[in-house]
Amino acid sequence: MLIKSIRLNNIRSYNQKEIQFSLGSTLLSGDIGSGKSTILLAMDFALFGLSKGIITGEALLRHGQKEGFVELNFSIDSNDIKIRRTLK
Repeated sequence: MLIKSIRLNNIRSYNQKEIQFSLGSTLLSGDIGSGKSTILLAMDFALFGLSKGIITGEALLRHGQKEGFVELNFSIDSNDIKIRRTLK
């Protein structure tokens, strides 16, 4: 699986953000609270949905917002796949 991009809308500290990933390895770095874990949690949510006991939809949704989404674009065996999950 090759992750190409992730798009976040009203997910934790991100209002609207699209992150493009280049070929090869990617290092997420930044100060504490800069959103590194949010990107990983959003990928987990896109692929597997909400995991009971790990994080709730309310904790993933940006404070004060009523809905948001995560869109993950990746490829497997040259097949492009887009997954979009919405929180309300």
